Amino acid sequence: MITRRARRWLRRGATAAAVLVVLAVVVGTWVTTEQIDALLLEVEAAAPTYDLEVAAVGDGTVTLPRTPATSREGTWGLEWETGYARLGAVVGGTSTTVTREVVDLRGRLEAGDLVAMDRFAFESDPGDLGLGFRTVAIEGPLGEYPAWRVDGTDDTWVVLVHGRGATRREALRALGTVAAMDFPALVVTYRNDPPAPESPNRRHSLGKHEWRDLEAAVEYAIVEGAADVVLVGYGMGGGIAATFVRESEWGERVIGMVLDAPLLDGGVVVDEAVSGDDVPGFVIALSKGLAALRYGVDWGERDQIRHADELEIPILLFHGTDDEEIPVRSSDRFVEAAGGLVRYERLEGAGHGEAWNVGTSRYEAALRTFLNANGRGRSDLDAPDPEMLEELRSGPTEDLGAS
Repeated sequence: MITRRARRWLRRGATAAAVLVVLAVVVGTWVTTEQIDALLLEVEAAAPTYDLEVAAVGDGTVTLPRTPATSREGTWGLEWETGYARLGAVVGGTSTTVTREVVDLRGRLEAGDLVAMDRFAFESDPGDLGLGFRTVAIEGPLGEYPAWRVDGTDDTWVVLVHGRGATRREALRALGTVAAMDFPALVVTYRNDPPAPESPNRRHSLGKHEWRDLEAAVEYAIVEGAADVVLVGYGMGGGIAATFVRESEWGERVIGMVLDAPLLDGGVVVDEAVSGDDVPGFVIALSKGLAALRYGVDWGERDQIRHADELEIPILLFHGTDDEEIPVRSSDRFVEAAGGLVRYERLEGAGHGEAWNVGTSRYEAALRTFLNANGRGRSDLDAPDPEMLEELRSGPTEDLGAS
């Protein structure tokens, strides 16, 4: 027989255990929410880590320590504190070193220098591509947003939107193809993107608010003569572009979209990141709910896969199978949901945003084909409403000068 005292201790033990379980759930939910913040929402400035020591520099070559990053075929950037190089093919090496072709060198590179690999492949601005450009300040919801403008003769403009943690440099790899086809182009910034204005909470919103910044850039293009636009979005920039098409009154002016490793469903990113930590599914669900309360994340509206059937424009989509930031399965699902609208370039072995680097010729050929099919020639859309254009013109955009 269990004594009264024993029953009392059993009840106390059960209560304590229940409290501990609840506490564990609360702590786990809070920690996972912090992880969501770091994964998707925190504003981060990408900074290179110079952790590779140059072994030798030859005539048009550089020898580096052999790592998965240095030994991959393709076109890559190499940066150090005082210079930059673009690397081409692997031309030699040993079991511990890799020798690569140096396609372009800016600055002095010597044995012993500490360097970092860079997927953006170009150092600073469209001038690296030999392009004339201007930096313009687009008047947007929070103030002035700088953008690079490259002029062309077509009445279709191409507007390029970089991803989270990146800069406008990310778009330079595609910009060369766009400019060579004589399309006018804007490489834009959005809130929390120095030197663009900051949002009140200093957090990204996965396109919930950023699409308004893109809208300002599209309005600028329309005022400057664009009859229609093609959007190019990288990472979170892809989510911003897709949201703009669905939400903006100017969405009908978008005649095509190019997505590169796009953030189509933040929930997939969260699931993939925490799955290896043995976090229970209900804790992940609670954490997403708490993130919605803390940071204003609208998971359903930012799920572009769920809304894929609302997009009625042709889409060119690039994604690498080795993407560790945004799982390629999100693009697989998007392609299935969007039906026949998407041309899908799924590149084996490419990491996040590395489709151009791993398959430069394939990437540029697909982009040319897409733009020729969907952007070339005079637009068949009706001219924008004159009153609306006049209203847009009433807020002129500052030109910060040619470069």
